[in-house]
Amino acid sequence: MLISKDVLIILLFSLSFSILISSLLTPLLIRFGYKYNCLDYPSDRKIHKKEVVNIGGVNFIFGIIAIYISIYFLAKLDIISTFDLNINLFPFLILINLIIFFTGLFDDKYSLPPFIRLIIQFACSSLIWNSGLKIGTFDITFLFPNSQIIYFPDWLSLIITMVWISGIINAINWLDGMDGLAAGVSLFLSLGILILSLQIQNYFALIIAVSIVGLTFGFLLYNSKPAKIIMGDSGSNLLGLNLALSSIILLKDDLRVGILPISFLIFLVPIMDMIKVIFIRIKNGKSPFYPDKNHLHHQLQNFGFTDKKVILIIYNLVIFNLSIVFIILNLSYGIPLLISSLIFFIFTLKFES
Repeated sequence: MLISKDVLIILLFSLSFSILISSLLTPLLIRFGYKYNCLDYPSDRKIHKKEVVNIGGVNFIFGIIAIYISIYFLAKLDIISTFDLNINLFPFLILINLIIFFTGLFDDKYSLPPFIRLIIQFACSSLIWNSGLKIGTFDITFLFPNSQIIYFPDWLSLIITMVWISGIINAINWLDGMDGLAAGVSLFLSLGILILSLQIQNYFALIIAVSIVGLTFGFLLYNSKPAKIIMGDSGSNLLGLNLALSSIILLKDDLRVGILPISFLIFLVPIMDMIKVIFIRIKNGKSPFYPDKNHLHHQLQNFGFTDKKVILIIYNLVIFNLSIVFIILNLSYGIPLLISSLIFFIFTLKFES
């Protein structure tokens, strides 16, 4: 896998710039949050024992917009090549990010009804679909070479795209129940997408993935237990949106990998956690959005695992799923990653650091 000079510039610039923004901006947000009462207070459903700043999403929106604008102007000025980048979509994607961010920020402050949040997410997803970023095929030829690729009619493609984007937004949001959990899972998911985007030379997906890697890495310096700041709905919704976008952009062409089976496996941990919780809530006669303690991290805590072990176990599950994806796609590092994840899992269960 050879990386050209311009690709390396984009990769290193986006990574270093996003880490720098996150590392420098987060401490300022912590001071701002305490000064202006942008705080999340303890409750029965929350693990923190005292108030904590909840505007970490500001860090993500600043970083994402800054990287989009920087790449846009670098390309316009012919400083870097655009490759397959549709840079004319960048202003539109910035607008969508702003809508999702402010919806989450308003929800953090005033608690929006779940139905309203879902309507806004569906509306943004439909606009994304209309821009050409859509799920249009179902492909299992990587498992069955003689099978046919299924092409969805527009109405079905729209529904699937809306459900996918809104689903990933909420799946990441619902993971945000422990210090460092949502940010860490997003970091590993975006690392997986980054590797795949380099492998198949999809540099549009690369920019989004490497930005999430840098922003979450810098944020985890202050979000790991005990967290000095949490991302809030504004942050988790932004991460979910951009992870969903990168998965669609990554597999939207004719590379014969199939958006649904592969992407579903990449996001298996947050998706299955969300599906399980929804099923339990409906079974108990509750709303799918009714808050409870049936998430994976809650159940692992009930088994007696410490918070640190719970975090490491879930991280490892994500890495394990990524290794399976790499093996399915015949990437050489799939099996070593799988073995490493199994060793790390055993180490995590046996030892307490």
